Amino acid sequence: MIDNTPSATDSYLPEKPSLKSGLLALKQKKYSQAIAHLEIISQQKTLKQKLKAKMGLIVAYERTQQIDKAITLCCNLTKISNDEIQTFAHRNLKELLKRYPQKNPKKLTIPTPKTPPLPPPHQQQNIKTGFVPFNPTSGQNASAKNHQKQSQKNINLSNINNSVKNSSQPSDIVKHNQSNQNDIDTEKNQKQPLSTEINNSNSKPSNQPYKKSTNIPTDTGDRSSKIIWREAGRAKGGRQLKYPNLTLFWLEKIVVGASLYWLSLTILKLTLDITNDFLVWLPYFQPIQIFYRDPTRNFIIFITVLFVFSPWLIDGLLTLGYGLQNLPTTTLINYSKEANKLLRSFCQKRKIQKIKLKILPIDVPIAFSYGWLPRFFRIVVSQGLLDKLAEDEIATIYAREISHVKNGDFWLMSIATLMLQIPYTIYWQLTFWADWVLDFVERGLPDFLPEFIKSCLPILVSGFRVFAAIISTPSYGLYWLLKLPILWLSRRRVYYSDRLACNLTGNPNGLTRAILKITIGMANDIQNQGKIRNLLESFELLMPVGINQTITFGSVCSHSNFESIFNWDIVNPYRHWLAINDSHPLLGERLKILSLYANFWQLETELNLENINANAIEKNQLSRNQQEKYLTTPSFNLQKLLLQGAPFFGMLIGLLFTGLFWLIGGISSAVGLWRLDWLWGDISILVGSLAIGFSIGILIRINHFFPDIKPSKTLYNPDLLKLLTDLEALPLDSHLIQFKGQLLGKSGMSNFLGQDLILQTTQGLIKLHYSSQLGPVGNLWPTITNHGDLVGKSITVTGWWRRGAIPWIDIHNLKGDSGKSLNNGHPVWSTIVACIFSIWGVYMIYVGRF
Repeated sequence: MIDNTPSATDSYLPEKPSLKSGLLALKQKKYSQAIAHLEIISQQKTLKQKLKAKMGLIVAYERTQQIDKAITLCCNLTKISNDEIQTFAHRNLKELLKRYPQKNPKKLTIPTPKTPPLPPPHQQQNIKTGFVPFNPTSGQNASAKNHQKQSQKNINLSNINNSVKNSSQPSDIVKHNQSNQNDIDTEKNQKQPLSTEINNSNSKPSNQPYKKSTNIPTDTGDRSSKIIWREAGRAKGGRQLKYPNLTLFWLEKIVVGASLYWLSLTILKLTLDITNDFLVWLPYFQPIQIFYRDPTRNFIIFITVLFVFSPWLIDGLLTLGYGLQNLPTTTLINYSKEANKLLRSFCQKRKIQKIKLKILPIDVPIAFSYGWLPRFFRIVVSQGLLDKLAEDEIATIYAREISHVKNGDFWLMSIATLMLQIPYTIYWQLTFWADWVLDFVERGLPDFLPEFIKSCLPILVSGFRVFAAIISTPSYGLYWLLKLPILWLSRRRVYYSDRLACNLTGNPNGLTRAILKITIGMANDIQNQGKIRNLLESFELLMPVGINQTITFGSVCSHSNFESIFNWDIVNPYRHWLAINDSHPLLGERLKILSLYANFWQLETELNLENINANAIEKNQLSRNQQEKYLTTPSFNLQKLLLQGAPFFGMLIGLLFTGLFWLIGGISSAVGLWRLDWLWGDISILVGSLAIGFSIGILIRINHFFPDIKPSKTLYNPDLLKLLTDLEALPLDSHLIQFKGQLLGKSGMSNFLGQDLILQTTQGLIKLHYSSQLGPVGNLWPTITNHGDLVGKSITVTGWWRRGAIPWIDIHNLKGDSGKSLNNGHPVWSTIVACIFSIWGVYMIYVGRF
């Protein structure tokens, strides 16, 4: 092939050529500028920069139809003594020769790629996934076969950066060997990590005002940059997915709204009654008379006011607490013209002047929406989402948020989220100020304060902290209690919004990448912050992905293929039962549905979830017996499920006994047996039977749930991926494990309950469940627990591994490097709870009142 295209440097000559400017121009599809920068860098700079520049030139030459130059560079790079660079060169050379056949093929010889040594079986990658790991092995050929056509490919600069990161060998494409060795020695002495340079060069241009207001440390270990995405294509018009029938969805919204109203009103009435009973019990205090009145009317007025003003109230909360700002349309256009086009089309159809766009100046990629009418609708994204997602992926996220308006679920979720902010904000603010005043006193009081104030202030601080603990703890519990009736709707609406977003964009593969990048970004943020942000926890119901889902999956997905990680979500027969307390559907099942949408449009899928078990066999080179285990779908074992949910099924049995007693009472009343007619409709029998059934279920399950910790049966630092990919695993299986890592989580009073404890290991993040032997009461007593003293330190965790929809470890023992040890009381506390419920149930039935 004859290449008559002139060099780009003939028409453009940069004043200060740099690798960063060249890669940025390449990403912005300014190929002439990119070639001008990279051609100069490839001749003048250090070895690693030369390699990066040459790899970028291959892409730029192909885009500008300078095919001969691209092929020549590919042939030169195949001689580099680095497996990753050779893989890049061979893959691109093969694609170029396939796309642009040479007139004299005999003149061109393609070097045979060197076969890299095989890693251990658990690290081998030979699956046609949506990405290639940072250290690709046998999966390289598979990824090359799945390479997209030029019209469907997007430039992923992380491929170039990752391939040269570990390269330190000179090649024949660089003329001066001695200077190359000096370049290597110079780079060894550089202080700035290469990963930082890569992240900086790959970041999108952002609006300066938002960068200034973002006080977040840069994540130099962004896992999504280590993944070579397949960049599978999108539909180009034609068919659309059938619009779902929303009749059942509307009925579900009515039931959820009524349940939330009833639960909130019931809690309010109980709170008022308990407050007055407590005041009556105290000496010198009188009950508050207004608390004896029926609060229903005032509660309805209060809910109505919240509903009407919910957009502005949430605006104010986000502005004061998290720095919410307006997002100019011009800024959105810079990141995604497609997203802006979608919004304009939506406004025209709904006859709305404009949707209010907001942005949060934080690095974690998130997005959510709220409002109660389309004209008052708001869409909030973070700066991290705009920076980390590609243009088409940003558009799919905006399409998801628009879908909530079309599906009609946004108004109920908005008012529910606002109601949740009341107890959560009380918890958050009280714990923050309680820790702040304690820190203020411990740092030392100013000298100008009188001695009287200095002596009284510590007492006042202690009193305030006791008050804060008493109020903040039930407030946090109320937050979780009010979430329960909303969880079903929160999961259901995700399916509808994903489907409609695919219809609006024709891009299920883009939505798949967006969901995975958000998952990885949230996990990165947890590691960078050392805890879960309050924003991610309090607004979890509105997020594209649940924060608890991202803890483990987002931190391990870069170490292996997504298929093996999400295998459990797709095939485990108990998965839906175990996800009943989650705010979002199972990630694996959700991604599988998106791949089916891609199949509907006859697109190549971003992730290959069709032959997932066959891929696992090929990857791990399993024996025949192991193959049978993978190829056989796990069967549904009712006995195992009943044992797993014994406390809840015990409540159902208690409900059946209640019905039987009521039936006996009704029959006795009809035939004149007055000694038994009291059984009919007795509410104390109902509550007492439920309590007794719950306690019996706990006692039945406790030995299976908490087997004795024996060193001979304990797995020490086991393979986390192997634990995650056990298809038949349940929390009931209770593997005894011991992990070493760093303890992450909130510090101080905000984590008195131990609700935010995460173990950071070399393999990923794992959620930890902690309870003292006295339960929540013991957690509130710092001298008993002191788990907060271990946050941020290296620890060894021994406990029971639970594989559920969200994996976690029930702690048996926490031991710090300093020798400090903390024992857990899960079995003891479970036994105490069972006895309390049993005694309470018998007492209620005996006294005949609730």
